[in-house]
Amino acid sequence: MLERLRSAALDEILIPLVVIGELLYGAHRSSRRDANLARVRALREQFRVAAIDGAPIERYAAVRAALEAKGRPKSDFDLLIASCALEHQAVLVTNDAAPKAGDIEGLVVEDWL
Repeated sequence: MLERLRSAALDEILIPLVVIGELLYGAHRSSRRDANLARVRALREQFRVAAIDGAPIERYAAVRAALEAKGRPKSDFDLLIASCALEHQAVLVTNDAAPKAGDIEGLVVEDWL
């Protein structure tokens, strides 16, 4: 994964704000709180961070409603991250099985591990 990440241009990498929130939460719960908070803040400064507003939040609502109608609900954070990727026409890189590409129309998911 690190090799793939290093080969990408910095302007090609977009981190949804909700991911930063999840990382900060993990840092606050860790035994190395201050060091991990510093790492997350450095990450936030190094890469573009995508807000979850406007079009991504509209997409979130539509995707959530569609999945619930099919009886396949997902967590709000997973849907916010996926909606951000869709709106930015980005590939969602994750090793989490929750946001499967087949569940959300148009979502491209890759596992770099």
